[in-house]
Amino acid sequence: MKVRMADPENRQIFRLFWPVFIELGLSTLIGVVSAIMVSGVGDFAVSGVTLVDTINQTIMAVFTALAAGATVVIAQKIGAKATRDAGEFAMQAILICVLSAGVLGLAVVFGGKYVLASLYKGAEANVLEAAGIYFLFSGISYPFIGLGTACIGVMRAAGNNRSPMLASALANIINITVAYILIWLGMGVYGAAIAVLCARAVSGVFALIMLQKGNFLGFILPKKWLRLSLDILKPILRIGVPSGVDSMIFNGARVVLAVFLSQMGTAALHANAIANSLNGFILLPGNAIATVAVTLVGQSYGAKLYKKVKGYMKTLSVYCSAANFVMFIILFIFSDRLIGLYGPSEETAMIAQRLLIALGVFASLVWCFAFCLPQTLRACGDAKATMFISVLSLIALRVPGAWLFGIHLGWGIYGVWAGMFLDWCGRGVGFFIRSLRFKFPQ
Repeated sequence: MKVRMADPENRQIFRLFWPVFIELGLSTLIGVVSAIMVSGVGDFAVSGVTLVDTINQTIMAVFTALAAGATVVIAQKIGAKATRDAGEFAMQAILICVLSAGVLGLAVVFGGKYVLASLYKGAEANVLEAAGIYFLFSGISYPFIGLGTACIGVMRAAGNNRSPMLASALANIINITVAYILIWLGMGVYGAAIAVLCARAVSGVFALIMLQKGNFLGFILPKKWLRLSLDILKPILRIGVPSGVDSMIFNGARVVLAVFLSQMGTAALHANAIANSLNGFILLPGNAIATVAVTLVGQSYGAKLYKKVKGYMKTLSVYCSAANFVMFIILFIFSDRLIGLYGPSEETAMIAQRLLIALGVFASLVWCFAFCLPQTLRACGDAKATMFISVLSLIALRVPGAWLFGIHLGWGIYGVWAGMFLDWCGRGVGFFIRSLRFKFPQ
């Protein structure tokens, strides 16, 4: 497939792509640096933070899915030139995301330690202690994540990716600066947790301020801030609820896998944390393309340009696969030095290296069909079918595969990751078939 930058579609893709790529790149880089700093506290600290992040992603799937549903609906409204409706949907999305995040945050603050004790009984005591500290501050930060996620989703729906990039850059600078100072002062996991809270609070407020100035978005937010409307929320929920169920089950499966991993020793947990951290770099361009896909496909679908939508499905999948492969090659060349930054033991470094190689292969061949292609389907409003395919693959392949290979056959962490790759293949096949059979309105 020949890439012609002169083509309007390619120019549009790359115009939206580069701010998201920079934004995600900064987030990934700061995440790696933060993990390296926490590694200085000890293996137990990295392991504890990793276990909590797995639960965090499951809980946050509720309000991030609502924001994703709003992004699709708003993009379609903008494509259909219904800017007043787009503003109403944006306001409702912000309200429902902040409210749901606040409720979930309270649940974590008051019940988080019991959740950790129940899920990770096999983890070492110092790992659980570190996890408890980080989980507490994570819960406090949820409303700010909900606010920022909703505002950023609205801006992206309108094709504005520069403001989210600035919000991310600001958050990451605060995160790394505060974490460095507090960890240097000997606050350990408390330092990392407080830094994340500060970064999320500033990012959420900053995103709201940028959105309020929203003339550049093509619509103005209504002035009625405190009134939920079920009629307006219905289209958002129609896409957001299936996406939320999909995401919650997906991340819930990751919690189950984390339970498996917690019984495999600190070396395996540390290697898993390192591989997941560097995984962000390999999948960086793919995630950026998947994010851009919602705006491009959603607006085209709203404008009833169905032939253009089909073209985006093919083009974005090819770009995604090629970009992931290039990033894998670059990372592989420097993998020894990068892994060494985490201060791993010899056993941990060996495990992490093997996981990265396997990840690079599957990220290049399968990931685009498993995670980028469904974003284009969701942008067309096809949320229920994508949810069904995802959930079926998780239940039939990921969790049973991880148990079979990792626990029953004794492959350890390699078996857990084998179950994940098996799930990627199942999802990829399912979404590819769905994209071929998807029917557009007449």
